Amino acid sequence: MRRFRRDWSHGRDSGRYQRRREYFDEEPETSYSCRERRTREEVVTPPLPEQAASGSLMATSVDFKTHVDQACRAAEEFVNIYYETMDKRRRALTRLYLDKATLIWNGNVVTGLEALTNFFEMLPSSEFQVNMLDCQPVHEQATQAQTTVLVVTSGTVKFDGNKQHYFNQNFLLTAQSTPTNTVWKIASDCFRFQDWASS
Repeated sequence: MRRFRRDWSHGRDSGRYQRRREYFDEEPETSYSCRERRTREEVVTPPLPEQAASGSLMATSVDFKTHVDQACRAAEEFVNIYYETMDKRRRALTRLYLDKATLIWNGNVVTGLEALTNFFEMLPSSEFQVNMLDCQPVHEQATQAQTTVLVVTSGTVKFDGNKQHYFNQNFLLTAQSTPTNTVWKIASDCFRFQDWASS
């Protein structure tokens, strides 16, 4: 796992997050690559690269590196948007999830957008600090050829009225592709407090 740069955290209103705010305006805007409407709560990247036609080892290696780079860009974009939305615009959080997405929160299973909306509304206001981020593409044989990225984060969170906790969170992001761009949605989300880390 690599160190997640502190100036990316929403707790510090600095460069990278400032650029995020400029790129994702509060109101829906026209995408840079198409005329469709999108919102600040969407993670949009350029179109995914085509699979290499050649079966050579070099072509496969280059193709894999391209997908790793794409995964990292999507993950960094996603993490910035997700935790800022969780802390500041909670009602919009479910826009990041697929309709049938599953959340496992400290062992409790929540499935579907309506259940997710109700669950997030019950949570106290939060302040997340992400300290670590890791990401990698998931092999297509494990996802029935659906482009998927595994994102792992850890850090601290303070819910209103509660003590600060260490946390770990794993996301499976799936690509919803069009000829002009790729929108990433959460298919699976697993969150767990890591209280043992404070002892």
